[in-house]
Amino acid sequence: REEGFFVGAILANVITTEFVILVICFIWLMLLGGHYESILVGLFIVALMFPVAFYHHSWSLWLGFDYLVEGLPRYEKKTPK
Repeated sequence: REEGFFVGAILANVITTEFVILVICFIWLMLLGGHYESILVGLFIVALMFPVAFYHHSWSLWLGFDYLVEGLPRYEKKTPK
């Protein structure tokens, strides 16, 4: 792979983490209520734990996306002259 290839995997991890934090915040505010300080503590814990847990999955998703876009490299046999 070329240099900087897995920046896409890191980007997928960051975007997914932000989406999960947003969904948890909405659910916590709308359904459960509660003090905003406790919500921030919970979201901080999620923001620390989720990217670590999702890292290998984001790698796999990025490799799958790359395979869909580019496919596998094709190697041709060299014929002797």
